[in-house]
Amino acid sequence: MAEPYSKMIEAEFSNGIVKTVSNDLSREYLRKGFGVEEGEFIVYSPIEALYLVEMKKMIVRDHENKELRFNDLLTIFSKINQNIWKEYIVYRDLRKRNYVVKDGFSSELRFRIFDRGEFSEKPAKYLLAIVYEGRNAPIRKIVEWLEICKNMKKELVLAVVDRRNEVVYYTVKMVDLKP
Repeated sequence: MAEPYSKMIEAEFSNGIVKTVSNDLSREYLRKGFGVEEGEFIVYSPIEALYLVEMKKMIVRDHENKELRFNDLLTIFSKINQNIWKEYIVYRDLRKRNYVVKDGFSSELRFRIFDRGEFSEKPAKYLLAIVYEGRNAPIRKIVEWLEICKNMKKELVLAVVDRRNEVVYYTVKMVDLKP
């Protein structure tokens, strides 16, 4: 059963951005790792907005005050990012496992993942790259990701999304076998 609108974040969608005026409820979600404060507004990434709408925590309206439902937002965001559905599946899975997930540093290192209970106290522990079943992931690319993670003092996690949209996670580490 959906929560009443009074307990939902009320956001507006304008110029490709989902944002809300900062208030007690949106600040509560900010502390849980949703959104970024920009002046008097809290701005949500497309993935965060999709998740909050699907979980019935946010209602998004357009400039005509029309409610944009999950599928409406997904259609809009898919025109900007063809991979948003698979990225969303990974994001939703990690959130359901009680991780705080924020955008990463590139389209390849897609998410930063914080250890449980460490958001806002420590930097993200992991960088996550998404690999799709049936697509090649060259070893040199994985080595490049490992170098970036090493330089940033983070661990690399590969999320493999299969054809049934199920996700399996692998921690990747460089091993030096020299004597």
